[in-house]
Amino acid sequence: MKLLLKTVLCVSVVLGCNRSTPCEKEIYLIPEGLKGQIIVFLDQPDGQAVQYEGEARLYQIPSSGLLKSQFKRNGGCMGDNRIRFFYVDSIGDRTPVAFFMDIDRDTIPAGMDYVLMTFLSETNKKPDFIIHLLGRSDEFGELLKSVRNIDPEEILMSTN
Repeated sequence: MKLLLKTVLCVSVVLGCNRSTPCEKEIYLIPEGLKGQIIVFLDQPDGQAVQYEGEARLYQIPSSGLLKSQFKRNGGCMGDNRIRFFYVDSIGDRTPVAFFMDIDRDTIPAGMDYVLMTFLSETNKKPDFIIHLLGRSDEFGELLKSVRNIDPEEILMSTN
């Protein structure tokens, strides 16, 4: 009985490890002043080519806020400073944008933009996407409502 239990446990650990996805750092470059929904569609053959900056995935968000990317789903490490956002101005200078997972919301000045919330598509459902909501804390309610009835598949089809 002990041998059977050990065997089942070992097989479970091995299978669990094989299914895990590595977690890479991410950098999002966002056009200065863009607010609202930022939607990144993953695993798109006709999407933005895979690019890295150092060890971090690089997502260059267009002014529409919609990006098709050839990157596959990342491992899901969100709260450990692996994801960074920057506003980028017309000459390429970057200004950091705070991410809700890395800050205390009570300390954010009222007029400051930050990434308020992130939504991920269900695993193994297509299309695979990430939605980031970017704005001020007083815009959070409206931005949250804006996501309730979206159809990512319809949005993806409209980008073709």
